[in-house]
Amino acid sequence: MGKKDDMITALQKNLDEVKKTSEELATVDSLIGPSDAQLIDETEEDYRYARDRIKKLIETSEIAIESMACLASDAEHPRAFEVLGTLIKQAAEMNQQLLDLQKQRKALVQSEDSNTTEGGVSTTNNAIFVGTTSELQKFLQGSDSEPIDLN
Repeated sequence: MGKKDDMITALQKNLDEVKKTSEELATVDSLIGPSDAQLIDETEEDYRYARDRIKKLIETSEIAIESMACLASDAEHPRAFEVLGTLIKQAAEMNQQLLDLQKQRKALVQSEDSNTTEGGVSTTNNAIFVGTTSELQKFLQGSDSEPIDLN
């Protein structure tokens, strides 16, 4: 039974190492944070959710405005008309929030597009070469041949 005990001990040791490694990976993942693709997906999901909620609130406010308009015309009470005016104002603000949300999304999409070109390749502006003129000549020629002497 000594061989069996040795195998169990070795397995237990390996399992402990795997647990430690997975815990370390989880710690590293939490430090790194979500990837760009995850952030884009979450942003898009949040945008759709907010847009749907605002649209539902606008629809609900339209129903409330219709009901309050009937109530105000039947009651002919100043307070009823005041509440109706407030409902109309809030509905207009929700429409403005919907437009603002669309503008914010458009700005995000444009900033993402300006950072990358087709195929996800990033654009570098104002690149600086650090080196000697002969190294620059070699780089521009694309070969390891001798530099061109301009003198």
